[in-house]
Amino acid sequence: MKTLLLLLLLPASSLLAQSASMNSSSGVILLKSGAKVPAEGLARKEDMLTVSVKTSTGSMGTVSYTVADVAELDLPVPPEIALANGLIAQGHADQALAQIGPVVDFQQTVRDIPGNCWARIALVKGAALTALNRGPEATSLLKEIAGYSKDPEIQLAAKLQLALLQPPKDPTEALAAYDAIIHQSFDPKTLTQAWIAEGDVHLAEHEFDEALLAYLTVPVFFPDHNPQMPRALWGVAQSYAKLKDASNQEKTLRQLVAQYPDAPEASLAKAELMKKENKT
Repeated sequence: MKTLLLLLLLPASSLLAQSASMNSSSGVILLKSGAKVPAEGLARKEDMLTVSVKTSTGSMGTVSYTVADVAELDLPVPPEIALANGLIAQGHADQALAQIGPVVDFQQTVRDIPGNCWARIALVKGAALTALNRGPEATSLLKEIAGYSKDPEIQLAAKLQLALLQPPKDPTEALAAYDAIIHQSFDPKTLTQAWIAEGDVHLAEHEFDEALLAYLTVPVFFPDHNPQMPRALWGVAQSYAKLKDASNQEKTLRQLVAQYPDAPEASLAKAELMKKENKT
């Protein structure tokens, strides 16, 4: 059964009362006995999980549980995921890696326990490594994720990132690969990346109508809290420019600057708008 190692000796009734009253914002550990334990200060050492508890006197102690007695982890989504994704989109992949790296390292220690989110968080690290042009490290990590995770969405996301790292030389093959992911995925982030990748291929192949439709899919279907939106809008603006639609190009550029002023694409948009103004 449950193994308790108390650094501070507490009466059983006091320990249970304090554990029940703890803030569960850090999540809980679900034990095979059916008990739920607040996961405040969760740490792993060999075959033990340790959490922090407050004593009846207000001081802090620790309680440890054997991993064999744990059924599942129920932890909140780490805020570093959204933060790191935003930093990558803003061109600060180095800062993103600094944010997400320690979270990945911790999740690595518990990834043998059901309920961990190592693979999901490691995907963000893979994206940061890719943005930093650390291709071999990114490839190794993404292959590890794809081989480890049983989640179809995570597997698709890893497959897409690998495809973006080493895109097929034949544009037809590239589009087929992205289409396959689009038809299987339900994840907005994965779908956003795949549609932008399709837009990039069409644009490079001078298929401007197709490029526009691919890029426009992002603001039309995935408009909310999407850190990849600046890339999509820049693609939309480029497509309009190639189609000689100056009015919609300018409208999109101004939207990009107004809504995402800190994005790298906003700087490109400002430069393009200045060119237009200088011509008039």
